[in-house]
Amino acid sequence: MKITIVLPTYNEAENLPLIVEELGKVMETLECEWEIIVVDDNSPDGTAEVAKKLASKYPVRVVVRQGRMGLTSAIHTGMKNAQGDLIIVMDADLQHPPSTIPSLVQKSSECDIVIASRYVKGGKTIGFPFFRRLTSHGAIILTRMLIGKARKVKDPVSGFFLVKKNAVENWEPVEPFGYKALTEILAASGEARVCEVPFEFKARMKGSSKLSFKIILAHVKTLLKLNPLGFTLLTLGGVSLLVILLYAIRLLIS
Repeated sequence: MKITIVLPTYNEAENLPLIVEELGKVMETLECEWEIIVVDDNSPDGTAEVAKKLASKYPVRVVVRQGRMGLTSAIHTGMKNAQGDLIIVMDADLQHPPSTIPSLVQKSSECDIVIASRYVKGGKTIGFPFFRRLTSHGAIILTRMLIGKARKVKDPVSGFFLVKKNAVENWEPVEPFGYKALTEILAASGEARVCEVPFEFKARMKGSSKLSFKIILAHVKTLLKLNPLGFTLLTLGGVSLLVILLYAIRLLIS
C-alpha cells in the first residue's frame, strides 16, 4: 500500500516545513510507502522553493502552476499525479492535524471515501468566530439539500479527507475555481461507500485565512452546476416563502 498526501498551497512558506515535519512523524508510524505532492499556484512568498528544499529530506514532489487556478483544480492536479492507492487531501496551514491520518487510513478498509469531520461525535471546531461557524453550517445545509450523496454526511464540505484512487479516476471538476472539492467528489461518487471520522478543526496559528465572500459564492456556483434544477426550485421556494411572509406581515399590520 502507498499513500499520497496532496497539499494544495498558496503563500504557505511559513507553515509548510511545520506540516511536512509533522506528516513525517505520523507516516513513519504507519509503516507504508508514502509521498507528499505539493501543488502550488506560484506563490509570491516562495512556497514552491521551500517545498523543493524539503524534498531533500522527505518524499516530497512539487507541482508549480502559473497563476491562481483554484483550489479544486489544485486538488485534481494532485490526484492525477498521485502514485498512491490511497489519497489524502488536507490543508498545509496546520488546521488539519496529521494525527488524524491513522484514523482515516484504518477506516478506509470499510469505505472508499473517508471524511475527517468536525460534526460527528468527537469532532470539534475551536477558535472560530460566530460568523465563520454560521457560514460553515449554512454551506453544509445547502450542500446536503442539493447533493444526494451528501444527505447522510455530517461534514460534506470538509477540506480534509481520504479517497481511494480508483474512486476518483474519472472525476473531472465542474468548477475548477471552486473551494470544496469534496462536494464535487461526493456528487460524482456513484456507489462509493462514504464514512466519517472525527477531528478537531482549529484556527490557523500562522498566516491569514483565505475564507472570503468570493469563496462562499464559488461554492454556491458549484452547487448550481451540480444540480441546476434543484438549485432553481430551492431558490423559487425561498422567494415564495419570503413573499408569503411579507404578505402575512402586511395583513397583521393592516
